[in-house]
Amino acid sequence: MKNKEALPTPVSTEYLEDSNWAHEHLTELAKDYPNQWVAIVNKVVVAAGRVISEVERIAQEKTGRQEFPVILAEKGLHVY
Repeated sequence: MKNKEALPTPVSTEYLEDSNWAHEHLTELAKDYPNQWVAIVNKVVVAAGRVISEVERIAQEKTGRQEFPVILAEKGLHVY
């Protein structure tokens, strides 16, 4: 018997729309929230900060949602 690999969980339409919106507005987000993690729900920033776990916690408390895009609004050139 073969081991079945777990299939990825489908992403909701709302998540995809918010993610697309965030990437389309990344320049604006980087200006308003430079080098911060930003949580987006219904095409609105619901939380932002330097610690991703805190941003996720605040966004969950504010919205009651468990899944939403969180992106890093990087400003300027970074070398990693």
